[in-house]
Amino acid sequence: MESEGKRGPMHPEGMGWRVGVSIVTFFGALIAVILWLFFYAGGYNAYQNIAVIVVILLAFIAVMGATWASWGMKQVSWWRGQGNP
Repeated sequence: MESEGKRGPMHPEGMGWRVGVSIVTFFGALIAVILWLFFYAGGYNAYQNIAVIVVILLAFIAVMGATWASWGMKQVSWWRGQGNP
């Protein structure tokens, strides 16, 4: 029987919370865009509304980058350790 501390390839360490943050952040950004467009966008012109949506998108990308960067760096280290350049 496998110990709880040892994880196989199907459950890499730290993957659960990253997936959870990704899902919550995606739906949070989607809800923010919907709320903005339906309740707040009327008082602003098209360029200002586009700017707000771009800021929401940039915030989403920033959270995703911060969440997944350390995982990606670990994967590169693993890949290079397998004899790859």
